[in-house]
Amino acid sequence: MTHQDWLKKHEAAFGGQFEQLFAHSVLPLVPGIDFSTINVQFPFKDSNGKPRFCDFVIEEDGDVRIAIEVDGYDKRGTGSGMSHAEFVDWQRRQSSLTSQGWFVLRFANRDVRDQPGRCAEHIGLLLKRQRAKARDETLNAEEHRRLETLAAAQKSEIDTLARETSIMKYSITSLTVLVGVFMLAFFFKDSGSEARAVAVSQAAPALGAPSGATCDSPLDWRAASDNIGQVAAITGPVIRVTQKDNVKGQPTWIEVGAAYPNSSRLVLIVWGPDREAFGSQLSSTLEGKVVCAIGMLERYKGVSQIELKHASQLQQR
Repeated sequence: MTHQDWLKKHEAAFGGQFEQLFAHSVLPLVPGIDFSTINVQFPFKDSNGKPRFCDFVIEEDGDVRIAIEVDGYDKRGTGSGMSHAEFVDWQRRQSSLTSQGWFVLRFANRDVRDQPGRCAEHIGLLLKRQRAKARDETLNAEEHRRLETLAAAQKSEIDTLARETSIMKYSITSLTVLVGVFMLAFFFKDSGSEARAVAVSQAAPALGAPSGATCDSPLDWRAASDNIGQVAAITGPVIRVTQKDNVKGQPTWIEVGAAYPNSSRLVLIVWGPDREAFGSQLSSTLEGKVVCAIGMLERYKGVSQIELKHASQLQQR
């Protein structure tokens, strides 16, 4: 079955614009995909017997079963993300799929929109592993490494959604406090400036951003090792910039806070194919400058690191 034939068959079943975008932009990029094995809005029952639907499933002979969900940050459009009850329901839904033999992949709407190739790579590697397992084969070491990296990235995406939920709720609370401050100041306008000053100073702590959320309130580079597996903004001085064109992947290493062999250092990595996006940012003139980097913190051989793919992830302070 061709992609176009599959689209014609399932077009009416897509649950929203991002599911439609996933079907049009992501699935065709998956190497070796067999469209006849993909179903849309797949029905199943959870552990309580409640009827459910999964956005997409891939089911092949040999017990190859992959369930795919395309998730939005705020499905209800309230601006506050999931409620506690919705979060519990979301977890039960995933647990039910997993216990029924499905390997569940979840993709954020923005990744479907902005990084379809990355989403397709997730699916392609997992599909290859599932097929190899069905044939009692194994992936090579490089494919295992890449699959583990993608799995860590998926966890990061879920953590990012949780962080965004927290920041959104924090912003709404801060706005509410700010409105309250103005109302309080207006109420006491005839009581003198002292009462107004006290009201504002008491409310001020609630108006800052959570530490590590953005480069306006980053974590110190020494805190990187305590936040492995999280997406965070980290700041510190650049000690050394090293470009290795003769090494696989042509990496550029930016050492922050300390230099090799100090294992407490933070390493920012830009791979060769991504270097052009950074322009002159990666020159040796960066040494001695204080930077802020945003990305998923990982640990490699005991050293904290962040992989940078976009210039917006690196800012000079």
